[in-house]
Amino acid sequence: MAGGRLRAQGCRRDERGREITRRTGRPPQRELPLRRRAQIIEAAYEVFTAKGYEAATISDVAARAGIGQGTVYRYFGSKREIVDHVIDFGVEKVVDAVDVATLGGSTGSAVELVDALRGIVERLYALVDREPQVLRLLLVEAGAIDAELAERLFGLEGFAASLIAAELTRGVRAGWIRSDIDPEVIAHTILTLVGPWILRELHGGSSPQVRAHSTTMVMAMLEKVLRVRSVS
Repeated sequence: MAGGRLRAQGCRRDERGREITRRTGRPPQRELPLRRRAQIIEAAYEVFTAKGYEAATISDVAARAGIGQGTVYRYFGSKREIVDHVIDFGVEKVVDAVDVATLGGSTGSAVELVDALRGIVERLYALVDREPQVLRLLLVEAGAIDAELAERLFGLEGFAASLIAAELTRGVRAGWIRSDIDPEVIAHTILTLVGPWILRELHGGSSPQVRAHSTTMVMAMLEKVLRVRSVS
């Protein structure tokens, strides 16, 4: 048509005369790869925590996810690659559960800091009760897979210690924690004191009474270490 746009014959128009673009085939699903990867990781987490990493197979993961093995390999090259993401998934669960972010800048005395740390330990024990498999995967099994994963988990301990050390340093500067302590050493020591009791829980070697008593003793000792000594 002269002076106008050429239009394909038989094109559809709406009630205002505007052309309606014809869609061909399925619309693109840009989020599908992300959803599929998350689906595989969650399935692998359930399989690895139930059967153990060594005993689990790609076919187990595929069956749990309700997909074929070929689909798993489309997104991940190996079981070892999958476990990297499963560890991240497990770490996120722990971080969310203990809510360690509540520690930062929230305390104004040695007693308040110790109470905040007690709350973190209690939430960690609650996670043991609710999902012991996640801590068993991180604290027991993952470190035995290979040196690289062991190093990553060591880095997780370092991250937790750095958060505690930062709050200790703030307390020292504010004057409500003794100035003659080393915040970094104390932070790692706190984790060292708590860790064995968590492992005992995972191996079924504890009880609510032992849990409460051990936590009370560790926190009482910590408060004595941190409290500013009065001048007589």
